[in-house]
Amino acid sequence: MDLLPLARAHYYHPSQQGSWSIKKVLPVICSDLNYSELEGVQDGNMAMVSFQEAIHPDCTPERKDEIYQELDKYCQLNTLAMVRI
Repeated sequence: MDLLPLARAHYYHPSQQGSWSIKKVLPVICSDLNYSELEGVQDGNMAMVSFQEAIHPDCTPERKDEIYQELDKYCQLNTLAMVRI
């Protein structure tokens, strides 16, 4: 379920700076969760670029493992953020 219409209709904080992205809403509602504390992948664009690197034939197994761990931590935080919001 997309929570955006519900949030737009019933909640806004000036710290969001006009944005409804999870990175702007999360610090307002859940100050204990922060994407900047992640190592490596910290946003959706970084996730896409990292995944492309991981699936490239020249990516070493060690680097691939590192990327998958970073993606896993990013996805865990993203899921927890949506649950908490």
